[in-house]
Amino acid sequence: MPEKNRLGVISLPIERIHIEVTNHCNFSCEFCPDFKMKRGRGFMDFEVLKKILNEVAEKGIAKLALFHVMGEALLYSKLPDAIKYASGKGLKTCITTNGSLLTNELLNKLTQAGLSRIILSLQTPDEKSFIHRGAKNFSFDSYKESVKRIAHKVINENRLKLTISFLSSPLRKLIFPVMPNITVADTSKDLRKHLSRWSEYILKGTKFENNLGQIRNRLRWVGSFRENSVNLCPGLTFETRILGDWASHSLNNGVKAKIGFCPGIQENFGILWNGDMVFCCVDYEGRTVAGNIKEDSIYDCLKSRQVQDVVRGFNHFRVIHSHCQRCMGDKNYLNAFVRQIGSILYFKGYRKIFSNNNF
Repeated sequence: MPEKNRLGVISLPIERIHIEVTNHCNFSCEFCPDFKMKRGRGFMDFEVLKKILNEVAEKGIAKLALFHVMGEALLYSKLPDAIKYASGKGLKTCITTNGSLLTNELLNKLTQAGLSRIILSLQTPDEKSFIHRGAKNFSFDSYKESVKRIAHKVINENRLKLTISFLSSPLRKLIFPVMPNITVADTSKDLRKHLSRWSEYILKGTKFENNLGQIRNRLRWVGSFRENSVNLCPGLTFETRILGDWASHSLNNGVKAKIGFCPGIQENFGILWNGDMVFCCVDYEGRTVAGNIKEDSIYDCLKSRQVQDVVRGFNHFRVIHSHCQRCMGDKNYLNAFVRQIGSILYFKGYRKIFSNNNF
């Protein structure tokens, strides 16, 4: 991959590109905007996918190809082929999945294709919160067994990395007011309890069972108000993030943001299944389209005036794009002010110090 260089105000390579191979999903999580999404459903044409991967590799655009924006990546029949093609280009690859379709046979195919990492979105750690996943014909007990099976296979074979992702829901009635009854881990104590139970469930009976004492000590530093990363053993990590109102917040506020900061496209961007490039990886409706990869190059999209102005604006704490203004605004002036100032404090200070804590 070429040495780091600059494309206008954007430094290349960025951390990751999100490639939406499909926006179909077999779960219907209440905290996900899947049920609100109005854009069409489909699967990415494999030739378009190869074009994307070719340019990413040849021009050193991103360090990691992550096959997810919306949808369940394992529904894409050519996913092993996509991983193999990307790996052949020297790219690191990652899939985000709910794990329900990850059979041992498919896991073998993905591993042999060169997959680097799996992010398993467990999110809801107990039977009560699992109700929010909308997993038809899939009980919590069977899901739990599936997660354990996948983890054991990764641990025993030690050929790729597995991250199991959990949610926390501190101040949920304030942060997630649209659905105040959704509760996952409201306090740090709750979150630690869930992580402790899952670490015991997965590691007991394995060669890493003796790690449990050290893991319990690390969990003492886990907090529900920040992102956390806890290493259990080689190849297996627990990560936590805060449940957010990304499904409806940007649609319902009345006061638009004028100031603020978002690392956005300086860290990642997305390409939707139909080829539309969006500069916001949580733009589930395609409101930040900067071009279409079937007609434009990624390079040209990144250096377009629209994208460059958005990044330049954030670098000066100004919010330029209408989607960003809605996302970072709120229902009244006080809430909007707090969100705008909070975005600067969080991304420029708090996240650097406390987020992605490795224990």
